[in-house]
Amino acid sequence: MTVEMPDLRNGSRSFRTAVSYSSEIDTIGNDLISQLGAEDFAFILLFYGNRKLPANVVNAVGASYNAPIYGCSTAGELTPAGVSNGAVVAIGFLSKDFGVASCLFPDLANFSIRDAQQLVRQKRDEFVLNRDPNKAHCFALMLVDGLCYCEEQLVSAINYGLCDIPLVGGSAGDGMDFNETSIIYNNEVQKNSACVLLIESACPIHIFKCDSFAPTDVKFVVTKADPENRIVHELNAMPAAMAYAQAIGVTMEELDLLSFASHPLCVCFGGDCYVRSIREVYDDGSFSFYCAIDEGIVFTLSEVNDMVSGIKATFDNVRADLGQPQLVLGFDCLLRRMLSEVNQSKAQINELFKANKVIGFNTYGEQVHGMHLNQTFSGIAIG
Repeated sequence: MTVEMPDLRNGSRSFRTAVSYSSEIDTIGNDLISQLGAEDFAFILLFYGNRKLPANVVNAVGASYNAPIYGCSTAGELTPAGVSNGAVVAIGFLSKDFGVASCLFPDLANFSIRDAQQLVRQKRDEFVLNRDPNKAHCFALMLVDGLCYCEEQLVSAINYGLCDIPLVGGSAGDGMDFNETSIIYNNEVQKNSACVLLIESACPIHIFKCDSFAPTDVKFVVTKADPENRIVHELNAMPAAMAYAQAIGVTMEELDLLSFASHPLCVCFGGDCYVRSIREVYDDGSFSFYCAIDEGIVFTLSEVNDMVSGIKATFDNVRADLGQPQLVLGFDCLLRRMLSEVNQSKAQINELFKANKVIGFNTYGEQVHGMHLNQTFSGIAIG
């Protein structure tokens, strides 16, 4: 099937984009190479809906360009033609406007916060020392296994090591399977890993975070939990699912991902609220979460506002700062995508993403500066 897409090659001076909807390995590689064209890239990002994307696709693209490839598996793709599921998306960053340094965090089950801080600090110092004076802007991009259960500790350590370099990123997905995610680091597929790219740019940048929820007066205290596995057994000394279902006016049997997306639980401090999204409800009435939890945490029940208005306001801020962006590297939570499909706002959001050149993926979590977040649309606009 042929899918018509906007041709961004002539409309963007700093990037080339490509997408393949094929399931044939040879076709995927050929699609991406033909659309990226013959260019001198500093690096290429690859986001793929099929977690089993063979290494030979990466090798085929890598063999055509003298540039490292980074990327990750997804829970959906943000393509030049809008939101997709199962596509392979590539973004080539031209060498004339970008430079990159990178570091890998393998074996996340055993990573050390101290070692992570030291590695990032060392890489950051080398990066700053070797900066191209013609590329005055910089940011850090983080891609991480979305099932590692340690994003909070890792992003905090990385942000500390980066000092003044702003950080944005996303947690790799596995569709709705929640079984296995992967990242690509320097043309190699990695499991249970994360990477950070330090990117210098001749183009101005604008980091953003957009959410669409409002806290209510309903509070829950986590009275029994398994923090290591992000499981809450009790809220307000009741089975977690029972307490939550009663608060939103449904039965325990009716709880599903849409319930969780429509009525997110937040942790509020410092005048801000951050969603801690529920991932799954178990037969014993306990919940698993996408973010870290602990006993004694106070959750605030929230309600979702108009996502379309929130995205419009975000892009208004971007244009006020940068003008029309060349590219918005976007990370949109899987739960927001599900909610847009149910409340029939997906088409409007698609048009906004296309008009503002959003390329990226649906995530299991988002990172902004030192925070691991849920149920946000976040990213970096490049002017």
